Formats: sequence, structure tokens, C-alpha cells
Amino acid sequence: MEDKGFVYTFDAILALTIIFVVIASLTHFLTLKHYLPSEYREEKYNAEDIMELMASYDTGNGTILERISSELDSHQSCEEAAITTNRIVKDFLDPRFPTLKYNLTYDSGLDSVTIASNAEMSKADNINSAIRNYKNHTFHLYIW
Repeated sequence: MEDKGFVYTFDAILALTIIFVVIASLTHFLTLKHYLPSEYREEKYNAEDIMELMASYDTGNGTILERISSELDSHQSCEEAAITTNRIVKDFLDPRFPTLKYNLTYDSGLDSVTIASNAEMSKADNINSAIRNYKNHTFHLYIW
């Protein structure tokens, strides 16, 4: 009879221990602050916001994307257009977002060409991107 009492007591203690662990785990899990994957980013800027700013910020000669597009259309040589558009993008992005790493490319339908970049994308671990069409060019902005 005494052996039965020991087994029942041990069974009750084991059951209460399991219940206590489950309640403690749930309490801990529910009190933690949970983040969406996009909130793990350290950057304060969103590629879509910057692309929108480039499409709407008027410099007096048109928006940044208008100027880039007109430069791409006006030059016969891709190298000349790349130099001019690189300067336009760097003059706009570097002073406003000094810690931002970016890569801006355009797609004319045949190939994709990098207009401006200030770091290697292959070394980035969390890339945010935006796409915007203007005239016959598609612009891709990658930030990290």
C-alpha cells in the first residue's frame, strides 16, 4: 500500500512539474516583444520611399528620374550616359543619405546596367529593393 502512495505522489509531482514548465514557457513567450522580419533592418530608409523621392523631387530641371531618363536617351554612348547619370544620382543620394549603401540600375529591355553604386551588393546580407518605370526605362534601386 505504501508503494502505491509513493507512485501516485511521484506521478502527481511529475504532472505538476510539466504543467508548471508549460505555463512558464507560455508566459515568457507571450511577454516577449515580437518583430516582423522587415523590422530587423537597421536602416531607417525604405527603398520604395527613396525611389518615390527620386521620382517626385523637382531639382528645377525635372525630377531625378526624369533627368536620368533624358540623359540616357540623349547620349549615344552608354559610357557617357553612365558617367552623367552616376553624377546625378550621387549628388542626390550621398548628401541626403550618407550611411546608405545603394545600387541603382536601369533596364532598357535588352540588358540591365548599373547607373550608380557605392558598395558591393554581394557583401550585403539584407537588401531592400524598389522598381520604378519612367518612359522606356525601368529603374531598380537596391539599398542595404
